Parts: sequence; structure tokens; C-alpha cells
Amino acid sequence: MPTFTGMLAAVGDLERSIVVDLLLILAVAGVVAIIMQRMRMALVPAYLVAGAVIGPNALAFAPSQETLADVSHLAIILLLFGIGLELDITVLRRGLVRMILAGVGSTVLTVLLGWPVALFFGLSGPAALAVGMAFSLSSTAVVLRIITARRELRRRRGRLAFSILVIQDVLVLAMLAVLPLVAGWGGVAVEGLIDDGPTAITGKWLDFAGEAMIRIGGVAALVVVAKLVLPRVLRESLRGRRLEVMMLVGISAALAAAVVAHSMNFSHEMGAFIAGFVLAGTPFRHQLSGQIGPLRDIFSALFFTTVGMKVDPAVIMESWWIIALGVVLLVLVKGAVIAGVCWSVGAMASTALVVGLSLAQAGEFSLILLGESGDLGLLSENVVASCIAIVVISLVITPALADLGRRLAHRASRLGHAPWISSSLLAGASENGDPSERPVRHIIVAGFGPIGQRIAEELDRTGVSYTLVELNPDTVREQQRRRKSIIFGDIGNLQVLETAGIGHADALILTVPDEEAVMRACAVARRRAPNIFIAARTGLVSKSTTATKLGADHVTVDEMATAEAMLRVVVERLRGDEEIVPPQGTMESGDEIPPAEAVVEPVEDSAGEAADDPSPRPGKVK
Repeated sequence: MPTFTGMLAAVGDLERSIVVDLLLILAVAGVVAIIMQRMRMALVPAYLVAGAVIGPNALAFAPSQETLADVSHLAIILLLFGIGLELDITVLRRGLVRMILAGVGSTVLTVLLGWPVALFFGLSGPAALAVGMAFSLSSTAVVLRIITARRELRRRRGRLAFSILVIQDVLVLAMLAVLPLVAGWGGVAVEGLIDDGPTAITGKWLDFAGEAMIRIGGVAALVVVAKLVLPRVLRESLRGRRLEVMMLVGISAALAAAVVAHSMNFSHEMGAFIAGFVLAGTPFRHQLSGQIGPLRDIFSALFFTTVGMKVDPAVIMESWWIIALGVVLLVLVKGAVIAGVCWSVGAMASTALVVGLSLAQAGEFSLILLGESGDLGLLSENVVASCIAIVVISLVITPALADLGRRLAHRASRLGHAPWISSSLLAGASENGDPSERPVRHIIVAGFGPIGQRIAEELDRTGVSYTLVELNPDTVREQQRRRKSIIFGDIGNLQVLETAGIGHADALILTVPDEEAVMRACAVARRRAPNIFIAARTGLVSKSTTATKLGADHVTVDEMATAEAMLRVVVERLRGDEEIVPPQGTMESGDEIPPAEAVVEPVEDSAGEAADDPSPRPGKVK
């Protein structure tokens, strides 16, 4: 019979294997990420490097990878669910056919060229095909960070790169579905080639093709069912206006889709990706993406760190020249293929060069496909470790490749576009963006109640562009039918603000009655856009100072606005009656009546003029 001391020792061992390992992984990943940020490098390679440092093949700080297997698997599911949520298919509306040709053509051609290159390194046919598929995918997370930081998403090079990333992420569905069949092909090549003869081989290939069609049909069925069910379930979860319920339902949907996909002989990851991809077409995507963002980021750090733990420095040292050659070939072949395909379908040579070098790296899905290939027995541990090293190095050099593309763009501009194309890929667009997308006056209005409706009416009358943010799904659906620019979400959610256009908006008007949401929105918006003008609404005078300190430039206080509105009505009614004199401290009957609002304005500096510093500062009530 176990003693009490033995039970405590067992509990201590359990904590050591899970809690302490998680602490070590996340802490080391955080430290390495801080160092990489100082060097202006991406976070994904930072996590991979951290895993390699603390892994069992290096310092062995966290040697028990088996205890983290389930957590890492959950991390992949949430990562793919989040990536699916962020896929905006509407970006393909302009130049749809050419965008698809660029994305599909470059990916397929990279696989076809990468396949013989992998064969050159001594891999079998199925293994080389798996490596070619893995390396055909670029890093959505790293590239989008670079594009967003440089505010190029609205420029044609940014839209073209993003379109290719979207199409690659969609093609992952087919790759994940085909990968087990490629592994089966590897088994057929070994077992059936000599014993069964050509007729048996033909039958095997027919079975292979039939199973592939069944799998593709299963994916289509899963997409259709998810599209019919998930939006309705999310809409029902919002009846109580509790956003945490929607997040709970969204994550449950991701896990449910993963389980259903696995029951159909697909991977869990594919099911989660399908769930996110379906929800990306609903009004709830922005709010849900913002809500699961912190959780997804934590699990992503854990996933990439555990992937890095599989790297064996000894293997890298032994195969360093193979890894170095692999990185060079990856960048040259993939960069040239993407640039060439983009140019051939209509992009200017300068744009094609920038996009090709920006997408020349491997990505997150590359790691997932390599891991799956290793689990299926297609790739040995040494091959997987070498391929992961190539992925890590390509991710580390991605910012330098993107900068190189921009420096060389002017030299390629003399080539123009392909002679068989009558117009550029994004016809009507300049390199600074479409004429319709050049900076104009744009306002974000949070809340579509009576106040928001009145503001929207005035903006419509004056012709000012605006985007509405509303938490009532019925209102969002109704206004979308009326062709209004409106999105569903909490205005304090950074993802929602980004979608509404906080990066290029001139003003943010907060009309929502939820004061806590107003305070969050003031703080988040001011951090994201230091120069934007923020007009906020609060119910109490005491909250106005808080809102101003958090970043609001103009605060309307409901109780003061009500008092002044009532005073305006009384004064107007009594105007001209000389026998009635307003009490001391109020306006005289002939005075100009102030606006029916109380505002907090910036305190003037010693020169009598408002300070130019856009940072939050104390204000005064007017």
C-alpha cells in the first residue's frame, strides 16, 4: 500500500514533468523572443531556436517531450483554427483569375521542381514528394507581419503576396488529405513492385486514385456541413450578448470539427482549419479571432518550441553543408518560381521580384507537413531534423530577403510586365495602391444605436467614408443587406479595430454606452494609432478624466449633455421675454447657446495653444 510520502513524491514528479517543463519552455521561448526582437527578427524562428537549445539533444532542460505531446497537438489545432479564421477570400475579388493562377501555379510548380531536387539528395520518390509539398508553402505569420509593419497590404505587392498565401493555405487541405496516400504509395513501391506484377500495380494505383477522390469528397462534405451549422450556432450563442460564450462555442467548434475529421480518416488539424476557414466568411470572424488570439499565441509558442526540440545539433553539424545547400536551393528555386509565375500572369517585374523573394521561405505548414511525414514513416528522424533546420534558417533570413527584393525592384522595373499581357495583374492600381484606396477621410463609428445612427446619417450627407462596429448580430446583418460598411465585434478588440481600418482612419467615434468598452477602446486605439482623433462618450463626469488619460481627445458626458440640452430648450422658449432673467451663473437670453455637450479637451500649454504631442494627457471639462 503506497505511503503518504510516496504519494507526495508521485505528485511532485507529475508537476516536474508537466508544470515545470511548461514553465521552462515558455520562459526560455520568451527570453529568446526578446533577444530576437532586439535583432528585429521574427518570433517563429525564435521559438524554434529556443526549442533546439532546451531540447533533449542540447541542454536537455525539458527532456520529457512525451508529456507535452497532447498539449502540442492541441496547439496545432488552435493554430490552424486561427489561421483559417484569418483567411480573407474577399482579397481575391480583384483580378480573381490571375490571383488564383499565381497562387496555384507557383505552388504546383514549386512542388514539381522541388521533387527532383529532393531526389537529388537521395530521398525516395514518396519522401521527395512530401518534402517538395512542405517546402512549397510560405510563412503566413512572418510575411504578414512584415507586410503589415510596412503598411503594404493595400499596395499591389502586398495584396499579391497575401493572395498567394491565402491560396497556399487553402491548398494545405489537399496536401494533408493526400499525405497518407503518399505514404501508402511508398508502401506499394516497396511491397508490390516485385511480388504482384504490373497488373497489381495498376490496381493499386486505381485504389489510390479512388481513395483520393473519396477523401476530397469528404473534405467538401465537411465544409458544406460546417458552413450550414457553425454560423447558426454562433448566432444563437450571442442571444445573451455574452462574448465569452461565443469564444467558448468557437473553440468547441474547432475541436468538434477536428474530431469529426479524424473519424473520417483525416487529421485533427485539417478539421480545425476547415472550421476556421468556414467561420472566416461570417461576421463573427474578427471578434472571434481577436478573442482567441492570446490563447493561440501562447499555444503557438509552445508548438514551435516543441518542434525545435526535435532538432539534433549533432545531425546539423554532420549535415551542415546539405542544410546550407538546401537553404540556397529553396530560396533560389522557390523565389524564382513565384516571381516568374507572378510576372507571367501580369504582375510588373518589380512587383513580381519583391513578392518572389518575400515568399521564398518555408512556413508553419511546412513544419506540420514534415511532422506528419515523419509520423507516417515517410521521412526518417535525421531527414526531418535537417528539413526543420532549413525551415528555421529560411524564416530567420526572410526580413533580409524582403529588403533585398525592395532594393532590386527598381532594376527589374525596366522589364515591365510580360509582353503577352495587355495590363498588369492589378489593373488600375498604382504601386501606392488603387485610386479608390488612396488615403481619404475615414471615420470609425463604434455603436449603431440612436447616437451612432445620427452620426452615420450626417456622414452620409457629407460624403465622408466610415465603418460601423456593432455588437448586435441582427443589426450587423440588416445593415450589411443595406450595403453599409459594418463589422461585428467589440470595439476594444484590437483585431476588430484593425479590420475597421484603425491604421489609416482619421477619427474614432465611441458612442457605445458600455464605459468599460470605451476605456479599453481608447487605450488600444491610442497605442495602435497615436495620431488618430478619438471622440468618446461616457455617462459620468468622473469617467471623462479617465478616458482622456487613456487617449481620448474629446469626451461627451451624457449627464452634462442632458443638462445643457434641457437648458437650451428652456432658454429658446424664454428667448425675448425680458421680464425673466436667468439665474446668476447661467447664460443671458441673448448669449450664444453652447453645443449640447460636455467635453474634455487638452489642457493648453503656457503659450495658450494646445500641445502638439498626441500622447494621452490630462484634460479639462468644458
